[in-house]
Amino acid sequence: MKQVLFKDLGESRNKDIFPSQEIKENLVNAFFPEDTLTLTHNLSSVTAAFYGLLLKNIGAAFGNDKMDEHSKKLFYDLGKLKTMQAFQANPTLEKDTRTFAAVVIYAIYNSSPEYNFRILKYSPENTIVELTGVDRYLKILTELGIEKHITIPTFLPFVEGIKEVVNIPCQIEYTFEQTNPDFTIKSVYNIKQL
Repeated sequence: MKQVLFKDLGESRNKDIFPSQEIKENLVNAFFPEDTLTLTHNLSSVTAAFYGLLLKNIGAAFGNDKMDEHSKKLFYDLGKLKTMQAFQANPTLEKDTRTFAAVVIYAIYNSSPEYNFRILKYSPENTIVELTGVDRYLKILTELGIEKHITIPTFLPFVEGIKEVVNIPCQIEYTFEQTNPDFTIKSVYNIKQL
């Protein structure tokens, strides 16, 4: 399977130069991801590490009380960015509560392979999205020992960022629970137009 993925990514890897075919085979076999799922999970882990390590450095440099505002701002801005990108990818996307589900799906498909979603309700006036899976941000925050300084769920400001771009009067209700010690969570976001 590894060789299939290596071949599929040939355009991005064909400029790599190894001193010999033997060294190439050894390094590819040792370090190249087994399959697409492993590759996406590895990339997702790196994204989470950037987030967590940056917050830890902010805490060390400016005080732990500064971490939460930076976390919220990052997710808020990311929600806005992903919403604008979703509208670029699909210009006919509706600007109502369904947009929230569409942007969440867009983000999951493109950068959050750990999550699964269920659309519980999907109408212009009310959309309900359930997310389950490993919360990579809660995981890295806990591994770094800084989770007590961050408002959980970290995803709520992301949804608030979507709201700013969609620019409709709506209310966001949510539930969040960690369902397993391995950082598996279940979260439900209920967006109601006012």
